[in-house]
Amino acid sequence: MFNVWFFLCNEGINKDWFMKIKVPATTANLGPGFDCLGVALSLYNEFEINVVQNARYKVRIETEGVDVDEIPKDETNYVFQAIKKIFDFCKIKIPSLEIYVKNNIPLNRGLGSSATAYVAGVVAGNILCGESLSEYELLNFAVQLEGHPDNVIPAMFGGLCVSNISDRKIKFVKLQVPKDLVVLAIIPDKKISTEKARNILPKKIEFEKAVKNVSNVALLISSILSKKYEFLKFATQDFLHQPYRKKLMPWMDKVFEVCLKNKALCCMLSGSGSTIVAFYKNSELNENILEKIRFEIDKILNCEYKVLKFLNKGIEVK
Repeated sequence: MFNVWFFLCNEGINKDWFMKIKVPATTANLGPGFDCLGVALSLYNEFEINVVQNARYKVRIETEGVDVDEIPKDETNYVFQAIKKIFDFCKIKIPSLEIYVKNNIPLNRGLGSSATAYVAGVVAGNILCGESLSEYELLNFAVQLEGHPDNVIPAMFGGLCVSNISDRKIKFVKLQVPKDLVVLAIIPDKKISTEKARNILPKKIEFEKAVKNVSNVALLISSILSKKYEFLKFATQDFLHQPYRKKLMPWMDKVFEVCLKNKALCCMLSGSGSTIVAFYKNSELNENILEKIRFEIDKILNCEYKVLKFLNKGIEVK
């Protein structure tokens, strides 16, 4: 899976090594696929991990990019925590590390930034430990750290991933995303923590709503694979989380309305928000449409707008 040339001797790492890792952003749920659907996007966090001999520190972390003031610069950093987890499992003493993070994915916006850090960390840790763990074992560690698989799996493998956890075992299927679709990511300057977005959800859901969600997930996947995009507007309707989370994001319905009247195929929260994503045919999202959307949404709240591609490839190591 990973094209690498690192190696660890039995006594531990005895040279200075470095590696560069790119991990894509992800959008999860896709409306009704709560905690089970996710897809990789063409926005990356980039990491460089250096092994340093004879250093007096455990880790030194440098950052650049967006929201860097919120990225820990000590041993609580997600990348370091993930690397350490692999070293502890392999019962190898972790060397001193320098970690450089180029953070391009905004934090607490539902685009999988934390998943990129955990995925980068477990993959880097495995490389430094002689690649003794399988892809599936790495996936398990990353999901344990992140808490759920919907962002982690597409970040690792790319594509549209359908996942399930049963008896603590992860099962997933990766599907190829058609190349004629693009994503408009509307990223508000307001942050929503995953914990807060989960705490607002009800403990029970009406049977009828659950049935609608199951039906919509099936229709959503079928519509994408068969390119029957006219069904996406209906297939992405959700009854499990979005109606409750809009209490934290009262602008949500208005943003959906603006996008849908400007040729969007469908609109949904990205993960737990605050980002909203709209799917478009590549041929129909032009600068004129973008300008109309910006004009209307900027009246409601401050946003950043990114046109992203779907990725069928996940993490890259070099």
